[in-house]
Amino acid sequence: DKESDAVIRKIILGNFPNHGIVSEESEPTEGEYVWYVDPIDGTTNYGRGSSYFCVSIALAQGKGLLVGVIYDPLTSELYSAIQGRGAFLDGKKINVSKAGELQQAMILCDLGYIEEKRRTTLRIIGALSAARGIRLKGSGALAMCEIASGHAEGYIHIGSKPWDYSAATLILREAGGVVTDLKGADWLPEITSGIIASNKALAKELLENVRGIVG
Repeated sequence: DKESDAVIRKIILGNFPNHGIVSEESEPTEGEYVWYVDPIDGTTNYGRGSSYFCVSIALAQGKGLLVGVIYDPLTSELYSAIQGRGAFLDGKKINVSKAGELQQAMILCDLGYIEEKRRTTLRIIGALSAARGIRLKGSGALAMCEIASGHAEGYIHIGSKPWDYSAATLILREAGGVVTDLKGADWLPEITSGIIASNKALAKELLENVRGIVG
């Protein structure tokens, strides 16, 4: 994590010395433009030898997400988005699926590390048990990219950090998806309470199930 972070910071600051950086592995700095960096999203997977991890980088100006890139170093897949220009996988445009029923949907979740939040997430999973599939993936950024490319329909995490989800949020929205907090407001980098991401067809149903448990 720290070695990846150092490389990324060197590249960013070498090109944009006045920009701020908010990274999981270093102290945040401020600027008109801010980069949100997760040098390895899915660190536990990486440390255990699992292949499901990535590098996530986003650029924002104020509350507006401008650019997002997520790179899987093992498959060399690159997800990318620029505000207003669509979302892409290796340069090819991607879009969310149109599945509108829970029974058709693949739902992805992460439990996190706090026991109370894990219990809440497990209750939510129980409420969504009619889904075609439910998976715990270990990298929220890659999970949201799966939704953006139409391979899954929903993602839920009770808790959210800007470096985890900023790039994925822009990519998913540009692919036609919806990303909110646990109360249904648009997710922003400063929101840490949690995140719900989905295609548009399932957004309302997922939100209602989550709100029925977390209030």
